[in-house]
Amino acid sequence: MAEDMAEDIAEENEHVLSYYRVRQALGLVALILPFLLIGGGLPLDDHLRDSVSNYFFSPLREAFVGSLFAIGVFLISYKGYPRRRGETFSDQVLSSVAGVSALLVAVFPSLDDCVVVKATERADCTLPEITVTQRLVGVDLSAWVHNLSAVVFFLCLVVFCLVQFPKTQSRVRPYIYKACGYGILVALAVITGSFVYARWGGGQAFVDRHNIVFWGEAVGIWIFALAWLTKGKADQAALALFRA
Repeated sequence: MAEDMAEDIAEENEHVLSYYRVRQALGLVALILPFLLIGGGLPLDDHLRDSVSNYFFSPLREAFVGSLFAIGVFLISYKGYPRRRGETFSDQVLSSVAGVSALLVAVFPSLDDCVVVKATERADCTLPEITVTQRLVGVDLSAWVHNLSAVVFFLCLVVFCLVQFPKTQSRVRPYIYKACGYGILVALAVITGSFVYARWGGGQAFVDRHNIVFWGEAVGIWIFALAWLTKGKADQAALALFRA
């Protein structure tokens, strides 16, 4: 009897550790993605692209799409905690919406730099091939789906950080989650403000020169990574690894 109980406890502990590893893997994919685009993109283009999404139309397309698919699949398969009393939705519903949004961002590309500024204005600009989804719904609608899905994705992360994740017995981690949630909101405000300023405020050159949208998206992704690494107790895993 005692032996069976010990086996059950060991199995349960292994499931918990596996759960943490999934969260850590999700955070690591998000952490690495911007560094991969920066480190791989600069030697290829000699400059950063205007946004993270524009790496869809670069030799790093597989890294961009593959990372988003990994994040999307992780989130869709993430069970989380069951719906608690008084909650509008459960962890699983929220993560599924975020996961589907990530997949939509990956398969419905936004407009490439060439389409936005017209190929005649840049000698080094080569118009991209139209994708299957762009053929199905049109280039403009694909861009709308992409941008709307990106906003939904980040808003889901805000809800995770400000509402779901802080429900823990830890005294320190809730502050980290809330800081991440507000940080993502700031990143979204910067991205939105830059888009409005570039489109209607005459600041396109300024926004492009300083890659404001790219850095806003990159910071938002890094904050997302920090939140999930914290939720996966990556700090404890790292300490255990060093002690081994």
